[in-house]
Amino acid sequence: MKTLLDAVTLQGGNQTADKTAIIYLETDAEPITVTRGDFATNVNRYASSLAGLDIGPRDLVIIAHTQNLESIYAFWAVMLLDAIPSMFPTLTEKLDPGIYMNRMAKLVEHSDTRAILTTDEFAPQLAPAVGCPVYSSSDLQGNSGEFSVADPSPDEVAFLQHSSGTTGLQKGVALSHTAALNHLRSYREALQLSSDDVIVSWLPLYHDMGLIAGFLIPLVEGIPLVLMSPFDWVSHPAMLLRALDEYKGTLCWLPNFAYQHCARRIRKRDTEGIDLSGVRAFINCSEPVHHSSHMSFLERFEANGARADQLAVSYAMAENTFAVTQTPVGRPPVIDIVDRAALENEQKAAPIEPDAPTAQINVSCGPPIANVEVRVLDAGGNDLSERGLGELAVRSDFMLSG
Repeated sequence: MKTLLDAVTLQGGNQTADKTAIIYLETDAEPITVTRGDFATNVNRYASSLAGLDIGPRDLVIIAHTQNLESIYAFWAVMLLDAIPSMFPTLTEKLDPGIYMNRMAKLVEHSDTRAILTTDEFAPQLAPAVGCPVYSSSDLQGNSGEFSVADPSPDEVAFLQHSSGTTGLQKGVALSHTAALNHLRSYREALQLSSDDVIVSWLPLYHDMGLIAGFLIPLVEGIPLVLMSPFDWVSHPAMLLRALDEYKGTLCWLPNFAYQHCARRIRKRDTEGIDLSGVRAFINCSEPVHHSSHMSFLERFEANGARADQLAVSYAMAENTFAVTQTPVGRPPVIDIVDRAALENEQKAAPIEPDAPTAQINVSCGPPIANVEVRVLDAGGNDLSERGLGELAVRSDFMLSG
């Protein structure tokens, strides 16, 4: 592949039109199966609607939808016009409306956003708060324009993914087609990805784990994606396990809290008959990894075929496209028992006996994936000795371009 658009124009080696691209699940609704041909048709139709609104090359378009098929088609349609898409959360009851609107207005201003695509319900609330056009789903219906499929340079910015905003305003991380494809190549090797894999995900697409692992990887690699809304999953976490069983899912990325959420919230009667033995890896990522969460998950779902060798860990960051490290699939992650007091007071990860009062279990995030270098530095930028606690410096051929 030269650019990500090859996944839409069916140019990749595993992109036959009749192959399943997405199976979209909703609570109390029939599954929707989208073939690769359907996917391409819907993306082209959406691109025509956007072209009719004069969205074109290098325009930044924010997609602030609830997670559904429309948001997926919108993302690829924006790229098809050689514009730059960026997934962003819509306003929910868990977000403060004032803070959300203020941040959105600042992002629009700082990023010179051309337009925001959102739902019919949210567009009237958002439009007065931002300094760019806001288009609802209804605005696009019946709208069409002529366009030519973009042929971007591989080094052009393909999309933005926003940082978490932990330390302030969310930052738009610019990633080129080359960066994204280089990352997928290295991560494919680390995961030993094959045409038999099926990715099952509830992860939000505005986060790098959902966008890359639960969205770009399956669609670019030509393997099926079984996708559900994060809101559905939180309320009905058993639907993830049912999907893994029913659709023979093999890979599933989860933040650490999800292991505990599943173990605590899923009732035993909701897992009767579910078989998880075919899953190659549950990959813990995006939050600090706790050994106790893994153990709770294994203990709860051992009867359903969950095993220690299915547990995997990745350390990732949006600025590196996604994965920096990955534990070997098919092997439990290494654990390291260290002295918590020495870690805090001496900045050293000193080994200690498991039953010591200050023992702390750390879970390895694995080795760097191919074409990634990692160093551990002190405050002066010098390399630290083994087991020193410091700052990670990362270098790869798929880092952000701005």
